[in-house]
Amino acid sequence: MIRPHAARNPFSFAGAAIGRRPGYFAVFTALAHVMMAGSFMRQMPSRVLFMLGVTAGIPAQNADLSLPPVDAAAGRRLQAGGERVASALAHYSTALRLEVENNPRAALEHYLKALEVDPSNASLAMHTAELAYSFRGRETAVALLEKTVEANPDAPEPYLNLARFCATYAPDDPFENDRAKLTLDRALKRFPRSAEVHGFAAVTLLSQGQRDEAARVLDGAARQNVSDSQHWLTLGRAAQKVWPLGQAEMREEHTARVNVFFQNALRHAPADDEAARLEVARYYLLTNQLRPARDLCLEISRQTGSLQARKLLHRLHESFEEKEQALRVLEKIVEDAPDDVEYRRMLARAYELREEYARAAPHYETALQKGGGSAEDYLHLGETLLRAYLNEKLIEFCKRSAMLFPDQAMFHVQAAMANRALQQWDDAVACFEKAAALAESNQAELVNHRFYFQYGVTLERAGRHEDAGRMFEKSITVTPKEDVEAAASAMNYLGYMWLELDRHFDKAGELILKANELQPETPAYVDSLGWWHFKKGNHTEALRELERAVSLIPDLQAEDAEIIEHIGRVHLAMKQPQKAIEAFQKALSLRPEDEKVLRQIKEGLDKAGK
Repeated sequence: MIRPHAARNPFSFAGAAIGRRPGYFAVFTALAHVMMAGSFMRQMPSRVLFMLGVTAGIPAQNADLSLPPVDAAAGRRLQAGGERVASALAHYSTALRLEVENNPRAALEHYLKALEVDPSNASLAMHTAELAYSFRGRETAVALLEKTVEANPDAPEPYLNLARFCATYAPDDPFENDRAKLTLDRALKRFPRSAEVHGFAAVTLLSQGQRDEAARVLDGAARQNVSDSQHWLTLGRAAQKVWPLGQAEMREEHTARVNVFFQNALRHAPADDEAARLEVARYYLLTNQLRPARDLCLEISRQTGSLQARKLLHRLHESFEEKEQALRVLEKIVEDAPDDVEYRRMLARAYELREEYARAAPHYETALQKGGGSAEDYLHLGETLLRAYLNEKLIEFCKRSAMLFPDQAMFHVQAAMANRALQQWDDAVACFEKAAALAESNQAELVNHRFYFQYGVTLERAGRHEDAGRMFEKSITVTPKEDVEAAASAMNYLGYMWLELDRHFDKAGELILKANELQPETPAYVDSLGWWHFKKGNHTEALRELERAVSLIPDLQAEDAEIIEHIGRVHLAMKQPQKAIEAFQKALSLRPEDEKVLRQIKEGLDKAGK
């Protein structure tokens, strides 16, 4: 049996031939695979490659080297001295070569010679008919396909090829009988329990605008008593085209009609038929029937431990906002499939959304080790390590990342932030210097107001206050006008720094007043304003602003202790020791963690005589 290429999708209308039986032309397929190793393959048209079982990026199947049985008609034809076999192979080889050379007319003659050896071969006949249509007309092509039907009457493929051809290539005579419809009727009568025939017939009729006829074919198939799950899945795929589920106004009716086929498939699928049951689950998922999809995936997971079922189940738990169940399933998937980079990243993301950064970081790192990643992926892991306070690990990670991506300045920024968190001020400043030098040359967008602000904070912590002041001023200068919050924050920070250092009082006042103008009623900025009045000796004004700052905070936290401590110091300056003690004790009750604030509270209590 001649076998030029694998069977194609019976529901495809893109020139797809249908044929299944192996044959001796598979010998040539093996030869073709050898030819494909060289430049010959690169010159072949895609149709020829597909005939040889080769598609882009898909390795060809192993060749079937078997000959037809001796008692078969084709086998007897191929016995006579081997001449017919050799001749057929030669013609087939020549035809393929001529197609590669873009000479289909000449190739047709050799395909016809090869087809004479085995006229029952559906695939070869279909391809030959399509060439014949181009060079000898439709009637010649149809005659070839009719001959294939006559030579192989017990197989559905020749009938379907003929019907597909007649449906695709319209006759010149508009009064000619609808040969495609007649052929489909013949096929349905001869193969009344074939899902392939019913599905193909329904989709073909649908393509010709005969939706009611297509529905009639599938309704008849739905009444059959067949216990093969694949039979019902084949019909279900066709049913989704006949009764599309994307039409909102008909969705309920169409879903009920299509469900019949998938429910039958599920009913007849044994528990170990994972592929069939998963196809039903995917159908439920894609048609937004989420509850039956979830229940089925849960059942499959429990019965077989199917990884694919659990992957679907994870998505379904998320659809139902069953966060804990989704996380448990995801954790189990990664445990059982540790090399699945996609799901490992999904698990890391799930932890990240729960702000469990220390749990997310190792999975992001493993995903990079196993699947690689871009500079953005490495930066994301760096950010996760920073959020997890894994600063020592982040510093080492940034060193390696900077070697992989030497032009990426942001790794030096992340290293600077990690060093700063460890109070390694000089190292932090050095990292910012590297980042600034690199960014200013090739990443100007990085050197923005936020960069200069963080650089300024680092310099201030390192004791380099004048340098810090210049960075804060740069930050203020380049801050976009619409980013009022960032501008006010930088102004307040710089102004308060000068107050604490007892420097540049006038400049500090201008900055703090502007910050309050930009964002009034902000407790931190009002606190700075009160402290500026205190530094100038305006104690009454200072107390009023500081108490206003406290009033703006509905629920005092540990970080607000500094404002209360400021009030205590104002009371001390105003010779009100008892009120000062009350303020310091209140500040202490907030349990501040800042050592400087704690020290100032204790000093204030000592001065107040407590």
